[in-house]
Amino acid sequence: MLGNLADLVATGLASEPTLRKWLKDQGDCAWIRKRGSNGDAYEIDIPGAITAWKEREAEKVAAEREKSALLGQMALDLGLSASSGPSISIADRRALIEEEIAATKLAQLRRELVSVLSVEAAVGDILSRYAQRAATYSARLAKKIDLSREQLAAIEAMRTADQSWFAEQLRNWGRDIVEDGGDSGTALASAAGNDGC
Repeated sequence: MLGNLADLVATGLASEPTLRKWLKDQGDCAWIRKRGSNGDAYEIDIPGAITAWKEREAEKVAAEREKSALLGQMALDLGLSASSGPSISIADRRALIEEEIAATKLAQLRRELVSVLSVEAAVGDILSRYAQRAATYSARLAKKIDLSREQLAAIEAMRTADQSWFAEQLRNWGRDIVEDGGDSGTALASAAGNDGC
């Protein structure tokens, strides 16, 4: 059935200005038989135009669903619950990101989050100081207690073995945290159970 713009508006698809703009934006279409101009009406295959409009609307809905799914996944990735409803707008997305930033800053202020670099620096400093003191342990002990060379050598060997064991426990503890999803308690318990005593 052929008709004009007024006939297409009469189907209730959309308002006349909306449909006029949509028709103007269409490229060559089989359902537009003749384009309208000043004083000359459109000739439109009305069922073809209705089908094209519905396809366009379905594509918009599908794109909106995809956008909603992507933004919902982004919210989940940030550890936040996604907004309820059919879609998450750009404003909602910005709010989710701002909420994550605020939660991170609050956790830092509460000292629940600590910079990895600062932890590594502190642990490295402590271990370095310990290694320096431990290296002089036998000599300091010899000044306080009368020990034979064999006894001092045995003490030094045991201290060196303990230091190596300790370093190995620290290496394994770091791996266990990664492998156990952050369960440092399990890593420490297994380390304590294998202390060589």
